[in-house]
Amino acid sequence: MGRGFAAALSSRHEVVFGSRDPGRAQRVVRFTGATGTASPAEAAADADVVILAVPWRAMEETLARLGDVSGPVVVDISVPYESDRVALGRRSSAEFVQKRLPRARVVKGWNHVHALHLTAPEVDGVAASVLLAGDDPQAKQIVGALARDMGFHPVDVGRLRESYHLDRLVSMMLFVKLGPFRVLSAPP
Repeated sequence: MGRGFAAALSSRHEVVFGSRDPGRAQRVVRFTGATGTASPAEAAADADVVILAVPWRAMEETLARLGDVSGPVVVDISVPYESDRVALGRRSSAEFVQKRLPRARVVKGWNHVHALHLTAPEVDGVAASVLLAGDDPQAKQIVGALARDMGFHPVDVGRLRESYHLDRLVSMMLFVKLGPFRVLSAPP
C-alpha cells in the first residue's frame, strides 16, 4: 500500500517514507518517485499528512515510533484481521489509533481499496469512491483533496466512530469479491 500511495501522490506531493529499514525503503523511493526516507519520527515531524501504511499487527510498534503527531493529519488505512477485530470490540482500528495518538487528527480511509487500485482507481471510466471517516472536518477535507489528487471520489461517511463499519465492510467485500465501487452521492 505504501508503494501505491507513493506512486499515486509523488508527482504532486512530497512523499517521504518513514521506515525501520532505510535500505529497503530506498529501493521503493527509486521505484515510486518519492522524495526520500527517514525514521518514522522524522518523517512524521515534517509531514502535513501521515499515512499509516503498515500491517495491523505492526500498528502498535509503529505508533510508538512516531513521536509527537499533534500537527499532521494521520490516515489509518489498516485492515485488522478477524481475531484482532474481536480484541478491538466495538472500536475500529482508527479509534484505536486515535486513543494512542490523542492529539492527532485521525481519518480512516482506503481500507476497502486494494493496493493495485491506488494508481488506477477508475472503473469503466468512473472514479472509484474512497470512504472517509473522522471527527475533524478540516482533516477530512485535506484527505479528500489527496483522494481527488489520486483520482478517487472521496465520500465522507461521518465521524470516526463510523469507521467501525468500514473495518467490517472489508470482510463483506472479500466475501463477495467486490472490487472498486462508486458511491452515488451529491457533490459537496
